[in-house]
Amino acid sequence: MITEDTIAAIATSPGEAAIAVVRMSGVGAIAIADQVFRGSILPSKARDRSVLFGDIVDEYGNPIDEVLLIVMRAPRSVTGEDVVEISCHGGLVAPQRILRRLLEKGCRLAEPGEFTKRAFLNGKIDLTQAEAVCEIVRARNEKAFDLAISQIKGKLSQRIDSIERAIIDCLAPIEAEIDFPEDEIDGVDLETTRERLARVRCEVQELVDAYERSRYIRQGVNVAIVGRTNVGKSSLFNRLVGRERVIVSSEPGTTRDVVEATVNLNGLSLNLFDTAGLCEASSSVDREAVRRSIECLEQCDIALAVLDASEGMHMEDYQVLEKARGKRHIVVANKIDLAPNATIGGCESVLKVSALTGVGISDLKDALVKVAHSTGLSDLEFLINERHVRFLKEACENLKTAMDGISTGVPIDFIASDIRMSLEQLHQITGREFTEEVLEEIFRRFCIGK
Repeated sequence: MITEDTIAAIATSPGEAAIAVVRMSGVGAIAIADQVFRGSILPSKARDRSVLFGDIVDEYGNPIDEVLLIVMRAPRSVTGEDVVEISCHGGLVAPQRILRRLLEKGCRLAEPGEFTKRAFLNGKIDLTQAEAVCEIVRARNEKAFDLAISQIKGKLSQRIDSIERAIIDCLAPIEAEIDFPEDEIDGVDLETTRERLARVRCEVQELVDAYERSRYIRQGVNVAIVGRTNVGKSSLFNRLVGRERVIVSSEPGTTRDVVEATVNLNGLSLNLFDTAGLCEASSSVDREAVRRSIECLEQCDIALAVLDASEGMHMEDYQVLEKARGKRHIVVANKIDLAPNATIGGCESVLKVSALTGVGISDLKDALVKVAHSTGLSDLEFLINERHVRFLKEACENLKTAMDGISTGVPIDFIASDIRMSLEQLHQITGREFTEEVLEEIFRRFCIGK
């Protein structure tokens, strides 16, 4: 699907970067490059993928900027069309002036994600790989970036393809029996088919289950720092964040609202939430603060239950621990600088730290990463998004209906229809079947130039 028009955009953020890239794609890209580039050789005469040095010039032949220009001819390009990439000086002026010059010569400004969309429509990538481009740009941590790279290399596509082949193997003999009932074809062993469908459904369910873990990677793992008043939650929060993010005071009840900050540890994003002390509240403001703390605890992925090593266990500490035990949690004894030999009885393994001096903070960070990985993050090979999981759940339901139909003896054409529908749902994920609405849903999230 080579389009007739030529698009152009600044492919990298100009800003204060030393180098910016302006990209053209389409049937007229190389011809336009011939009109605006001055060097030792015309782009149209250059070998494919060779790098040319010269100037982009204005309508009077005056240099706009010194550039490196690369010609990539169809179909051996990122979009499957003729592509010209111009590396120019960064900043705000040079790339914008070059872009305006290309628009003057007949280009139009690319829509968000249009380069990637053309790559998909021209068969260079599938939809999961197209989405990985956006994941790379939006990655908040190294783990998200690595998984997006894995996805753009086709890891998710390969997994979906494998599942589709297994479904086709189940469907083919049923379709043959429906289409050629009078031919001498061995009858379908429906019980064996049901067992094979059950195995396939388990594989699809594994991808559904990977959605929540993908959320942890993409958005970060939520960690609630909880405890009674004045145990040093805010000091610990500041120490983990690496700066004075919240006010710290010896006066109990300083924190009245939930305060959030994100830190990256070992390639993972952890969203830390400093909460108000969990205690008996005497005022309406304090009651609301406690309510918000409990709500934060209930919604978090990991609870950091903080105790005061210098004071020993209070009744309120036991109440905090009881609330935290319903979650993945770490028990932290803070203020160990005031009580180096303190023992904390009546609770499980305790990490001893000092938010004031930094003692034990490194061990606490390691423990947070370890607990975060216990959610199954290390098993992920790609990122499952909301669009994927919607079709995966529907495919799961169709496979279950087919299996139930075999068990209850419904006609095989109904069973075949359910299996076919599960296959169609998986096709929607990779883009073997798609609608304009699906494409719009995906590419509207992209930035211009991708």
